[in-house]
Amino acid sequence: MLRQSPFYNFLNRRIDLTFSQFESNHDLDIDYINWNEFLLPNNYGDPKQEYEAIRNRVALFDVTPMRKFEILGSEAGRFLDHLVTRPVSSAAPMQGLYVVFCNEDGSLKDDAILYKFTEDHYWLMPSDIDHRPHFADLCMQFEISELSISECTMDFAGMAIQGPLSAMLVKQLGVPDLELLKPFHVMDFKLQGTLIRVARMGFTADLGYECWMPIEFGSHFEVLLKNAIDNLGISAHGYGLTALEVCRIEGGFIVAGWDCATEIDPSPGFERTPFELGLGWLVDLEGCEFVGRDALLREKNIGGRYVKRCFIANGRSIPDEGSEVWGQVLGKTIVIGTVNCASWSWGLGKTIGNASIFREYMNLETGELKLEEMVVGVQLKKGPLINLKRNRQVPAPIPKTSTGLN
Repeated sequence: MLRQSPFYNFLNRRIDLTFSQFESNHDLDIDYINWNEFLLPNNYGDPKQEYEAIRNRVALFDVTPMRKFEILGSEAGRFLDHLVTRPVSSAAPMQGLYVVFCNEDGSLKDDAILYKFTEDHYWLMPSDIDHRPHFADLCMQFEISELSISECTMDFAGMAIQGPLSAMLVKQLGVPDLELLKPFHVMDFKLQGTLIRVARMGFTADLGYECWMPIEFGSHFEVLLKNAIDNLGISAHGYGLTALEVCRIEGGFIVAGWDCATEIDPSPGFERTPFELGLGWLVDLEGCEFVGRDALLREKNIGGRYVKRCFIANGRSIPDEGSEVWGQVLGKTIVIGTVNCASWSWGLGKTIGNASIFREYMNLETGELKLEEMVVGVQLKKGPLINLKRNRQVPAPIPKTSTGLN
């Protein structure tokens, strides 16, 4: 049996099904997934409603199951500089950073969110893989000893609050000057005497925040959040994996294990480097020595095998992972790549996804999918499929009323 995350009941709209009934009456990898031994449902009632809440109002996601490591000590920054593909010790405190780390061959080992609180205090959150053996090897390789790494997954609960009304809702909790918090920055505030860490972060490509707290405060936070929602006269749906997947693909984001192979999701031939995933901006080859640096230097000089593209397809059919993408090259229709992941976007009214395209065909802007004995045209895009101004706006937009946006 999978574990129930702290906010499951608060977010669940299936009032006729308890958690255990939902798990026993539904199927793993069809109706829900195993997220770090927690159950993450595809939805809490209706995925379209959840998507629309994210894009048009505000919606809530339980991020507690993310695997979390607390990294402490005078060599914490040095350790992380050797772990990830760009120096992070020089970043200012109270920031969140998106980071990746690699295997020796340059392939992506994992991606993660890194919070820097002070020069000697960090959180590293790689979603679900336990990398402690890798951390130990790295400390030995670079002779790092003034360091403490402990898993704190079950010590802290987290709630993502996403959508155009998210700043209004978080501010209603009593967060001072919340609207001035910059993207990827973190601030602390006290709620009923308990320290809450608020980060302007999210995985929806929309305006949004993550609130982190001691796990025992979770039930109190639910009450305070419910009061804030009621006082504003708004609704705030919980959302599951389906709506999240649509939003992250619209935003051009990748997921290790879905857009490339990992050690817990092995798939020979599906290994990808950061450059092949469109994450070259996270790689600093002139900085510190890190695992995989030599391989990435070679790739930088000679080029990789693939480029990552977002695609928009006509029709409602969803291609399977690994489906071939075809293209017209010199008058012939040939395979130019494969589908990493795909979903239906209610906002765009199209099927969307990420694809790995062979590097030699990187300039193609159109392609085809062969689905259910039909040929479906696709547009290939280098960047994200949506670009919402409010995602980066400072001050963050706070509507004058709950029914309209500034």
